[in-house]
Amino acid sequence: MQRIEDMGLAETFRLIEKLPEGVRRQQALAHALDELLEEEIEYRTGLRHQNAGWHQVSSVGGMGEGRGECTGLVDHVGKAAERYQQESQWRTMAAALLSRLSDRQRMAVLLAAYAIPPVQHCQSPRMMTQSQAVAAQVAILARLGWVPGAVKVAPFKSSTSLRKAAARGRDSLLYMVLYQAEMAA
Repeated sequence: MQRIEDMGLAETFRLIEKLPEGVRRQQALAHALDELLEEEIEYRTGLRHQNAGWHQVSSVGGMGEGRGECTGLVDHVGKAAERYQQESQWRTMAAALLSRLSDRQRMAVLLAAYAIPPVQHCQSPRMMTQSQAVAAQVAILARLGWVPGAVKVAPFKSSTSLRKAAARGRDSLLYMVLYQAEMAA
């Protein structure tokens, strides 16, 4: 039997549909939600900023091509493929799930998921405790797309308040993940 933590989202959704109510199904739901949140964080912190195919003109785009009738043509399908290659059904699902939360819960869920507990012999800018995430929340939330002052949401005062808000948000999302799993599988 394969470990739930090692499954991809498609496998996890198929497993959720097959499993009866119980602890293993709850673990699968939590894993699916974790993976969807990770997908959204990856998109927000890196992939969204690549803007592949966004700019219509480049000052050095035609260098070395010479003059001719065909050098100025653009392959619109190729451009669209470059632009949307980072989009996936999972990222779309994650965005739809998060849109159901209030701003504060959305911030709490993403901030809590952003902080990866430190592991020995590994390094990552995301490896931090919940307390460290609360201390750096303005910078982290700016990386996740919330410009400071743009949203009228009070900052989290402690890791406990972050944990409680994230838990409420995750609990409401788990039901939606279950419905999504039934539709996706």
